[in-house]
Amino acid sequence: MSSRGETYLFTLRAGFIIDALISIILILVLQYYRLKGLQFQYMDVFYLCIMLVPAYFYFYREHRRILRRPSASYTLGSRDHPKRHVIKFLALKFCLLGVIFAVSDPVFGEEERAIPTQKGDIMVCLDLSRSMDVNDINNTSRLEAGRNLLKSMVNKLSGQRIGLCVFAQNSVIQLPLTRDYDQFKLMLSEANTNHFSNQGTNIGSALVKAMSSFEKKRATNTILLITDGEDHEASLFSLVDSLIVTNTKLLSIAVGTESGGPVLRSDKKSMRLDTKGNIILSKVDLVMVKKLAKATKGLWFHITETFPNPDAILTEINLASTGYSRDLKFKVEQRVFHISLILALISFFIYVLIPFRTNRK
Repeated sequence: MSSRGETYLFTLRAGFIIDALISIILILVLQYYRLKGLQFQYMDVFYLCIMLVPAYFYFYREHRRILRRPSASYTLGSRDHPKRHVIKFLALKFCLLGVIFAVSDPVFGEEERAIPTQKGDIMVCLDLSRSMDVNDINNTSRLEAGRNLLKSMVNKLSGQRIGLCVFAQNSVIQLPLTRDYDQFKLMLSEANTNHFSNQGTNIGSALVKAMSSFEKKRATNTILLITDGEDHEASLFSLVDSLIVTNTKLLSIAVGTESGGPVLRSDKKSMRLDTKGNIILSKVDLVMVKKLAKATKGLWFHITETFPNPDAILTEINLASTGYSRDLKFKVEQRVFHISLILALISFFIYVLIPFRTNRK
């Protein structure tokens, strides 16, 4: 066997041995850390490793082709050309593996993070009476405008707990106080005026339910009342003292226009008529909302836009809080994809920086 053939066999054999050793070490390290809790979020990505089969075939064929080239076609140092080819192939292979591991999104261990949160809970009282279906806000229903306000607001909260109380003639705590804002938005989207068969507007009942959901503590809690103001009960203002005693701040939000619009039936297509056959109109009751805000020493807001800006309301909620607290801690899984990317980057640099052959001097 020629010296070039012996060099070829030695280089190829050494390359495969190195490849096998590194691969075995990598598999053992991964198995060790998997027992320690390492997980991959996207296991299907590892099917890309099948690409290594044609890559090995191409490498072997190219290596044979390099060896058969006449020595006269090589420049000085060409004897190291097969060795460089093996090194560059291994570097490219482990670069691909590093990218595959990174894309699989490996997660290992947990870390505790202190999240700055504001004290003080928020209970939303959302009116679901039939009049909330009136489309008098730029051809949008009052309920939809209220939903848009709340969704925009909850995206800007600073860790406060929030709950949802829906009401008409009766009231129900639809969602207890929580920091799961996605769940709140989901429950909010499902709220509609068909929730209650017994129609009417009993704001007082909703406020009682909201106050009972708060824990007894020094922080000022907030009730966010969203209604068109058409309260049908006379006992509302008897709750004023209870709000003050329980250190609860009431923010009253009137939704709808003063010109109003027709009240729809339960099918939300036809309009309701009175006994004389006239269309029943619903107008926002700003007088009632203003009186309630004045009696409770709170503020009131009037919503007449499809997508209201929640900043003024958020300011009042934050002012009601007693400052920031850092005692809320979450356990967060540590994503370690960057380690795989670093290994892939190192392998890529090795591939790029090692030339196939040296230049003649």
